[in-house]
Amino acid sequence: MTKKQPTYRHGTPFFFDPHWERSHSRSAKDTKSAKDFSPHHRSPITDHRLPITIFLLLILLTACAAPNRDRRDSANSAEPTPIPTAVVPNKPTYTVQRGDVVYAGSFNGRINPTNEVSLAFAQSGQVAEVFVERGETVLEGVPIARLDTAELERELALAQSALAVAQAQLTAVETTNAAQQNRAELALALAQLDLDFATAQAGETPTPEQAHQIGRLTILRDLAQLAVDELATAVDPQLSANVQQAELRVTELETAIANAVLMAPADGVLVSLNLSPGRGVAAGEPVATLADLEELEVNANLQTTQMGELAEGMPVFIFPANRPGESFPGSIRQMPYPYGTRGSADVPPTDSSTRFAFTNPADARQFQPGDRVRVEVVIEERPDVLWLPPAAVRNFSGRYFVVVQDDVGQSRVDIVLGIEGDGRVEIREGLSEGQVIVGQ
Repeated sequence: MTKKQPTYRHGTPFFFDPHWERSHSRSAKDTKSAKDFSPHHRSPITDHRLPITIFLLLILLTACAAPNRDRRDSANSAEPTPIPTAVVPNKPTYTVQRGDVVYAGSFNGRINPTNEVSLAFAQSGQVAEVFVERGETVLEGVPIARLDTAELERELALAQSALAVAQAQLTAVETTNAAQQNRAELALALAQLDLDFATAQAGETPTPEQAHQIGRLTILRDLAQLAVDELATAVDPQLSANVQQAELRVTELETAIANAVLMAPADGVLVSLNLSPGRGVAAGEPVATLADLEELEVNANLQTTQMGELAEGMPVFIFPANRPGESFPGSIRQMPYPYGTRGSADVPPTDSSTRFAFTNPADARQFQPGDRVRVEVVIEERPDVLWLPPAAVRNFSGRYFVVVQDDVGQSRVDIVLGIEGDGRVEIREGLSEGQVIVGQ
């Protein structure tokens, strides 16, 4: 496709058209005479070839008259541009100083009641009633909730009936046996009486008839004694066993009904309660937490490496999370086994937290259960020792050293470190006070 060329009047671009020039150069009074102007009557000055000549002349003059912008001579123009010297940053220096180095630990914890008890039903069942609400203060012995005991009560009624039957059977047999035993004992007494009388009548030399009578009465007395002895064990042992079994069943059901009521074991506040009518619970499942809010402490879950550096009784400082600048003294009250006294090798503690107590119990009353705190404990302190900031110490493959700056220059010196804390590292060997160390 051929590109369409622009159309110029009289074959010349518009900026060389005499009509365009004259129309922009004449004054208003020449407007009338301009109407009679004809492009066929040109003067030599207005020939269309003249502007081209003038244009080429101007280009040539401009090129000849253009000033030399590069004023350097040929020698200077051949020199390369110099590269600026790189700026070498100065490394920081530190001075070996003498002071205290404190190695401390910091832990996050929460405010919890010191005396806190988890409540659970002694048996499984379905909740029938809940008598209190979460956050309510209860007294010792107050019922908190009750399980549905309708089935247990029906079983108890049956067990009580079975006990009554067994007891009646045993009583009837024992009554009959008592009457028979009474008769046997009377018969024994009568036989003994006859024997004693016959013996007294016979004297020391009884006649054959008297001897026979005495022997006969002796046998009758022994038979009466045998009857007494037999009646003493005439009650069937199974009857007694039936009664005992029925009694045990009644006691078991009565205990179950009593255990269906969850009671407050002490005075306190129900800080948690997860019960509602109709909910099923398992025996031993924690359903509520009773706490004494008068005594509060800090509870923190620490790592084994942290607990390995602590011991019960160590002093601490407790910092409230929402009150910057405040702190309260305290101590480590209890730690889990094997780091502390709670639990043992045979019975490990179910709660593995570390407990911190307030030195002043009144300070604890400024907190609420669940408040966040930070606990700081001084693990080790070295007074009046040499120290440097950690940035001054270098390490290569477990070797600690520093670069010492003196009048001669720099040299590497191996050092032995101690404890570190609060931006200070203890220098145990290798340096002396006042030496200047070059940092990294």
